[in-house]
Amino acid sequence: MKKAALALILAFALYIPLAVGVQSVIVAKANPIDIPSVPAIQISYPLSSIGGYVNSTVEFEIYVNLLIESPSLNNVSYSLDGEPSVDLEDLEVTSYIDYGPDKIDFKTYKANIVLADLSEGNHTVVAYARGMSASRNFTVNSHYQVTTLKVLSPTSQTYSESVPLMFTVNGEIEKAHYYLYKGHESVFEKSLSGNTTLDNLSEGSYDLYLFVTTEYGQASEAVRFSMSNASYVENLHIIIGGTALLVFSVAIGLLVYFKKRRKEAAPA
Repeated sequence: MKKAALALILAFALYIPLAVGVQSVIVAKANPIDIPSVPAIQISYPLSSIGGYVNSTVEFEIYVNLLIESPSLNNVSYSLDGEPSVDLEDLEVTSYIDYGPDKIDFKTYKANIVLADLSEGNHTVVAYARGMSASRNFTVNSHYQVTTLKVLSPTSQTYSESVPLMFTVNGEIEKAHYYLYKGHESVFEKSLSGNTTLDNLSEGSYDLYLFVTTEYGQASEAVRFSMSNASYVENLHIIIGGTALLVFSVAIGLLVYFKKRRKEAAPA
């Protein structure tokens, strides 16, 4: 009997790391958050673009990742179709400490490029920073339509009960799904065909990533929100207060009743 129990304990001990490892692989495959390279420079694909096509005005975002101890980055430059470089000095910087499974410390500099009144046809934009470069090719078609997605709920606020997931999109939904994360841990990934509700969420901060595909292509949007059980605590206080008041009222009533009975029973 003792040998059988020992065997079960050993089997369970071996199962736990195996299960955790499998779960980690599943989460890693489903994780929409890319672990960045450092140092590196990249140009985001324009959000208004599907398959490389854009309208005559398009916006790009340049990201430069540097180690946290690196000297400050003062400017980033770009060139369109081989023209002279344009310097960008209005940079937004964000620091990340112990980021991702590798626990790297780095900072990301972000700059925006707005290209307007572009001619029809093929174009190339190249970004430069700290001896690094990155490029994007795109094609201007001023009549091209893209999927436009807007998340109406949740918003960046704190919820205490079920969270409605509501959004609008142009065109017919061909495919839609969302990822929900608490910190860097995956809560779940689900498909949907329209508005839905997020239930049974524990207290804490969440990141929601929504992806929708229509006949015009795919669009995505991210939202951060929080859950709090404050309303539960408030309701609990109300219940406790009401119960205490009821008990006090009953006690007073009983006291008055027995006092009256004693007076009636007393000899004249």
